[in-house]
Amino acid sequence: MELAKARAALERGNLRRAVRHAWTAGVAAVQARDEEHLEAVLELAAGARERSSGRLHREAEQLFVYCTSSLADARAGVLRSSSFGGLFRLGAAPANKTCPDCAETVKAAARVCRFCGHRFDEP
Repeated sequence: MELAKARAALERGNLRRAVRHAWTAGVAAVQARDEEHLEAVLELAAGARERSSGRLHREAEQLFVYCTSSLADARAGVLRSSSFGGLFRLGAAPANKTCPDCAETVKAAARVCRFCGHRFDEP
C-alpha cells in the first residue's frame, strides 16, 4: 500500500510525500524480510534522490543507504537487533547471523557456532 502511494507521489512530482511513503514501505519490508519490496523501495529512493535537492535529497540518500544495507544484510542472512542498524553503523546494534546447522543466532563475526561447533566459511 505505502509502496504504491510512494510510486504515485513520485510520478506526480511530490517528492516529499514519495520519500515519506517510501520510508514507511522500506521499514515494513525490512521487518518482513521482503527483498522484492526492498528492491522496489531502493529504486524509488534512487529516483527521489536524483530529482531532489537540499534536505529532501539527504533524506532520500539516507533511505537509499538504509535499503542498500538492509538488502545486503537480508541476502547474507544477517539479522540486526535494530531496524535502523544498517543506517547508523556506529556499533550500537550488534549484527547476528543464523547457524545453518542448528539454526541458533550467533554474532555475525563468529567463525564457529557456540552451540553446535559449525565452522562458518571465511568471507
